[in-house]
Amino acid sequence: MDKRNLILDAMLDLLEKEKGAACSVSDIAKRAGIGKGSIYYYFQSKDEIFDALVEREYGQVIQKCEELVHESRGDAILKLKLLFQSYRSSVSSPAVDAYLHQQQNAAIHQKSLAKILLSLSPIVADIIRQGVKERLFCCDKPQETAEIIVSVYCFLYDQGIFIWTPQQLKNKEIALADLLENGLSSAKGSFQFLYGE
Repeated sequence: MDKRNLILDAMLDLLEKEKGAACSVSDIAKRAGIGKGSIYYYFQSKDEIFDALVEREYGQVIQKCEELVHESRGDAILKLKLLFQSYRSSVSSPAVDAYLHQQQNAAIHQKSLAKILLSLSPIVADIIRQGVKERLFCCDKPQETAEIIVSVYCFLYDQGIFIWTPQQLKNKEIALADLLENGLSSAKGSFQFLYGE
């Protein structure tokens, strides 16, 4: 394993042991089993290490979503279902999320949300284009529509921002499904997968 990932794994390990917020670069180096000077070859600060860890964790989530969609031979609706389910089931480490949602990490959190939006929206836009070709959707602006869908979806399910009761969440999922069906001119029930089969 390369040293950069060794450092990120050490930071993740410290976060999972709830020592991440209080740990120092020395603690990370000790956990990684390398000299403190080696860390500064790759990163300038603990914040930069965490930023890179977030980038790696969310990058893996997005890659998994992308691979799942590309491997599917289903129609556009099935691909959206797979993508949304994959995203929800594989959101990064709970320790990373908890640290990310601390007030002092708001800038990194915003950056991570922007990364998700910029990475997932082209995938969703391609699925919308496929749905237009399949006559499942009607949409003149797939990229912009995808960006709106991804931003709403990710924000709605961000448990560090909102804590919904199960019924509140289901009501929002039903409303989102209705918005998508109307906005994409798709058949009623096309997005039922958002709130249950």
